[in-house]
This record gives sequence, C-alpha cells and structure tokens, in this order.
Amino acid sequence: MDLREQKYVCALADCGNLTRAAEKLYISQPALSIYIANLEKNMGIPLFERNGKKFALTYAGERYVERARKMLKLEREFNDELIDLIRERAGRIRLGVSQRRGAWFLPPVLVKYEEKRPGIEVVLKEGNLTMTQEMLKNNELDIVILNEKDVTENMETRFLFGEEFLLAVPEMHPLNEKAEYVPGERYRKMHPKYLAGQTLVLATSWQSSRQMADMILEENNVTPKRIRTVRSVETCLQLIAEGLGVGFIRESFAVNMKYRKRVHYYMLDTKQHRQNVVAAYKKGTKLPGYMEDMLSLLEERGKEFLL
Repeated sequence: MDLREQKYVCALADCGNLTRAAEKLYISQPALSIYIANLEKNMGIPLFERNGKKFALTYAGERYVERARKMLKLEREFNDELIDLIRERAGRIRLGVSQRRGAWFLPPVLVKYEEKRPGIEVVLKEGNLTMTQEMLKNNELDIVILNEKDVTENMETRFLFGEEFLLAVPEMHPLNEKAEYVPGERYRKMHPKYLAGQTLVLATSWQSSRQMADMILEENNVTPKRIRTVRSVETCLQLIAEGLGVGFIRESFAVNMKYRKRVHYYMLDTKQHRQNVVAAYKKGTKLPGYMEDMLSLLEERGKEFLL
C-alpha cells in the first residue's frame, strides 16, 4: 500500500507546522508545502487554514483526516498480517473431502493441526468427487482427499492409506460358509461368483462404490436375483444387518460404522478388492510450510486410521 498522501496530511494536522511535519516525515519543508498545495488544488477545496506558520484543519480537512486515520490504521494492521503471512504464522488451507470420509478421518488431524499451527485457518469443503475435483482445478481448494483412481493429470498426491472394498454379509446368511481363511490377512476371502442369484443392496448409479460394484459383477459374470438401491451407506449397512441382502462397503466405512446386529466382512477374491486413498493438490504448486505440516498430519492419520 502507498498511503503517502494520507500520511502527509495527518502529520501536518498533528504538528500544525510545516517544519516539524517535514522533520517527522523525513522530507524537506518546501517539498511538503508543494505537495499539500497541489493536493488541495486537485481536490478543489482547502484542507488547512494558514495563519503565519501555523496550519489548522478546515472542516473539509477534519473530515479528510478522520478517514485518513482509519486508512492508516488498516494499513498498519495489514502490514502486521503480511509479516505473519511471510513468516507463515498466518495463512489458510482449503481442504476438500467427502462428507462421510471427513467425519471419520479429519477431526483428530484438525485437533493436532490447531495445536501446531494456531494462526492458520482451515476451511473444510464437503462435497462429492466432481465438486471437489472442479474446485481444486479452479484454485478454490488447496488439498483434496480422494481415491487414487480418481486422480487426474493436473494433480500431485501423497499416499494416506489403502483400504479393502469389502463384501458385507448378514450374520446368519448361508454365504458365510463360502469364505476362505487367508494367512496374514485381516479378512477372510470370498469369490464374487457366490453372489449369483443373491439379493444385493447397492448404492445409486452415480456413486463411486456402485461403479466399482458393477465392475466386479460384470467381470465375474454375476447376475443377482434382485438389487435394492439406496443412496445412504448407513441405510445400506442396516438393511444388510437385518438380512435384506448382501452388499459392498469400503473398509473405512465398515471400521467406523456400527450396528446392533452383527455384519461379517470379507475381502473379495478379485483385483478390484483394494484401493488407495490420497491427498491431492494442484501439480506444480509450491506448498508453504503450513500446508506441508497438514499433509504430514494427514499421512500420520492414514497410518493409524484402519488399525
């Protein structure tokens, strides 16, 4: 900001004398005199009444100084903030994430981040994949958490965690007998072929989990007996728990969602059974230190998320 005009007028108003005002401003007296005279000429109204060497504000001058002091105060505040920004004591991170993943994954991260970087504002934007991808592209977001398969060529990424795309089966369902134990794995394994003739509870066609489910069914030539379509992951799981079908669910959802009736989870004997979740930012972006700190905490959270 260059508020030289406001500084000159306010200094002369404070000092009431050209010599003292010029000394305060570190300029010559003639230079200040000429500057004030030209300013008044351009404004078309005098700001000062001259009485010998004494300068007193006119009414117009009083109104000018009142507003000029506010402008100078804003300048000082902005300069202080600018110093904080330069030294990374202040800043903003706009973080995009899906509503469900954000609810389970982010709160512990934000607690640690605010302790480490109290001057940084974190703005959360919850939305679907299309929305967050577009916002990152348009520089409306700084970091987006998404599935690695949805990363585009304009993004750079940091790995957070890998998760299974699980089959969810009611406790008393005959399919449970088809599961196979796999040494060293957290879940038993089941082949998608056993889903033929079953009632499936699936997400809507525009949800990514439904797209993955359809791919698995198609590649394994599975024709279900019936498909119940629901949008809510919570409703899907509860329908399964009540024995109204079997379905698919991301591991991070399964770990964090509980229901009073037990549901068994199995990894799928197919190459689509696992996916990575990443934090993405715009390619070529030089990230400030406070954003690197956020990415580090997201990576740390990813390591413990599914434990």
